[in-house]
Amino acid sequence: MKNYKSLVAGVLLTTSVIALPGNASATTVSFNGYDRPGVSDARTETINISYLGGSFDLTGVLDPFLTTIQERNTGLFLGASLYNSLDADALFTWAPSGLLNLSRFTFSASNLAAGDYTLKFNLIGGGLYTGSYTITPVPEPETNALMLLGLGMIGFIARRKLV
Repeated sequence: MKNYKSLVAGVLLTTSVIALPGNASATTVSFNGYDRPGVSDARTETINISYLGGSFDLTGVLDPFLTTIQERNTGLFLGASLYNSLDADALFTWAPSGLLNLSRFTFSASNLAAGDYTLKFNLIGGGLYTGSYTITPVPEPETNALMLLGLGMIGFIARRKLV
């Protein structure tokens, strides 16, 4: 009977350690381009962001060269609609960058559902831009529960060996 309990504990422990890493690695993608002058939908730059592995957090930076963001047609979209009512002011935060105080905009959205998103922006007067975004998977509750179960088993086994 004692060997059976050790076997079950070993299987649970191994399963929890294997499940721990899961999809926990972040993915960073760089982009760049040229935004044509104007404010029409046809001139709005789009960056496609797709993640189908579960919930995720999105953070990034947009560096337009000597220009700033036009509020019209700007935001994070899920399909054709603006995601969660995030407008340009709520999604993009301006921060001066470098010696010349060049424009830099950071953006972030938390706990997004898996899907195909589009980051849209229109630069005043157009111009060159660079940027990047990082997708960080949000761990599923089951993964954390299994990890805690494994840690509990390790503590139980260690306690038994000390006694």
